[in-house]
Amino acid sequence: MPRPKENVLAKLKEQMQFLRTSLRTFYEGEFAESVRIATIIRVLVHETGRSKPLLNQARPNGLDLPILDQASERPDEKAIFRFAVSARIGPTIAPAVDLGSSHYAVNTVGAWWNAEVFTFQSRLGRQLVYTRKKVVLTLANKEGGAHVDEHEDPDYARLLTDLPLSFDQYGFPIETPDLARFLTAQSGAEMLECLKRNFFPDEDVPLKWEHGGDSRVNQYYMDQISLIPRLVMPPLGSGRNKFATRGGCANDHRFHAGQNRVNCGY
Repeated sequence: MPRPKENVLAKLKEQMQFLRTSLRTFYEGEFAESVRIATIIRVLVHETGRSKPLLNQARPNGLDLPILDQASERPDEKAIFRFAVSARIGPTIAPAVDLGSSHYAVNTVGAWWNAEVFTFQSRLGRQLVYTRKKVVLTLANKEGGAHVDEHEDPDYARLLTDLPLSFDQYGFPIETPDLARFLTAQSGAEMLECLKRNFFPDEDVPLKWEHGGDSRVNQYYMDQISLIPRLVMPPLGSGRNKFATRGGCANDHRFHAGQNRVNCGY
């Protein structure tokens, strides 16, 4: 029989509490917590023929509810890769999201769920596109959230986990961690704010989430990164990397377009 309305809202509040706890753990440095975040997001928004997402159980138009989403520019068709993920670049690359920044705008949950977030090339040169839905469900369904698949997605493993990009910052190499986990935690922060906005306005939900950070060192924040190729030897050895950044240091959150160099781990 159908759940009473108050029971559905209680379950929604419970998922919100799980999500907040997992986000705190993730941004304290336990990045494996992203698989739990992915599973919570799946419970809230993923719809199949036999499964109704919890947001749609709470409200008939659950996937039409407003949620903050990055108002990213139109992807360049020539880009070798594009990642719509927020991070802080300094001596290391760390997850850092600011939902109050000017790169955010209101979207619907359904559009947010199906938005393209990662674009990159396969070993065979095919352009691969990952939506938020695909990234989150991969973590939830195959990488340990609710199940570990015996078969690994080779393209996912190649660029998102096994062979990350590598950056040079002032001549020093910086290795990029698993951006899929960064994106999933960022999505969790966006969803947590969505639950506060639409169901639980009295809940305490921060707009900024960040791992570590030291204002004494030079660092800056980015909300999106894409690589446009140029003629180099060897092929795909380097390129001009376009950042959508948030200021030049930890305490400056104004937006501007930045440039830096990136080496591809191909």
